[in-house]
Amino acid sequence: MDRRDDYALLAGKLFLNHGSFGATPEPVLRAARSLRAEAEADFPAFYHERMFPLLERSRVRVCDHLGIARPRGVFVRNSTTAMQTVVDHLGLREGDHVLTTSREYEATVVLMRMLARRGVDVETVDGRFEGLVDRLLGAVGPRTRAVVLSHVTSPWSQVNDVDAVAEALSGTGVTTIVDGAHTAGMLPVPAARPGVFTCLTLHKWMHMPKGTGFLVAPPDEVDDLRPVVTSWYAESDDLPSRFSWAGTDDVIGHLVGPEAVGYQRDLETDGLHEHWHDLTRLGEELLLEVPGVRTLAAAPRSPAMVSVRLPDVEPEALLRTLHAHDVDLWCGATDEGPVLRLSVAPYVRREDVERGVGVLRSALSRAAAA
Repeated sequence: MDRRDDYALLAGKLFLNHGSFGATPEPVLRAARSLRAEAEADFPAFYHERMFPLLERSRVRVCDHLGIARPRGVFVRNSTTAMQTVVDHLGLREGDHVLTTSREYEATVVLMRMLARRGVDVETVDGRFEGLVDRLLGAVGPRTRAVVLSHVTSPWSQVNDVDAVAEALSGTGVTTIVDGAHTAGMLPVPAARPGVFTCLTLHKWMHMPKGTGFLVAPPDEVDDLRPVVTSWYAESDDLPSRFSWAGTDDVIGHLVGPEAVGYQRDLETDGLHEHWHDLTRLGEELLLEVPGVRTLAAAPRSPAMVSVRLPDVEPEALLRTLHAHDVDLWCGATDEGPVLRLSVAPYVRREDVERGVGVLRSALSRAAAA
């Protein structure tokens, strides 16, 4: 697979960090540009006559593609907005107990700190894969209101068994909040169960424009869930209507679900999963040949990303060096030491992985000699 020409990426730069922001392919951008031009030409007419039917068409297409029951999936700005929506919906108060893990996305970590400042008892368990389900379930108590857990941990690329946690908690009154920033387009959406909210990003592996997330509500919550921003339709009877308009905004990204789903299906027919498998395996082999680089604790790995433990380096300085050589990788400090993540996208080729790891090798060598 070589889809570089489908993306408006800067020539000469290696983008090996699709997992952070994604990239929107040209067929989807063309559809968005066309709709934006139509909207800007006469927004009142676009709003009254076109926008809501287009939004519903797009929402249904995304639901059907991801296997989500149509009444339960709605667009939001991103998975972070979805997480905040669920937390606000639960009305967590002082004395409530919330469980999370040590391998959560930084935005989620900050959200947990904000809850703790309100008096919510936030408990963090070891997020490494081995024994994680048992650790979480063993920490559930009479005051536990929610478990917050990533489907794919960032930056460790670890796939957690969220279905096992959700199944065990189903019917107990404890809500499972799944951070699915890396789910849509890469992994099956967690199973629908009472009390399980899934917060998805669509601008990464689903190839939609930035500002497109999706919130999947459990069947027992669709009647009560409200958007975090109250606007015109927040009192509507059905969930999709309540989330259809959060005030005047750029909604174009939410309207191109059919084009994004079509592109995704074309990629899958063209061998997307084999592409991920081959290049992540190559990336892992090359990374582990770099002096000082080590594997992380054994865990199921996301199909399109691979992460490794770096030697004792300053991640920000390493990133600056990589960027100076036109290589975009993710690396950062964690409680378990510095970690590097390499992402494979349709526009990434074998030679890109080889060159990117080569630049990393040189940068680490210079850092060790300094």
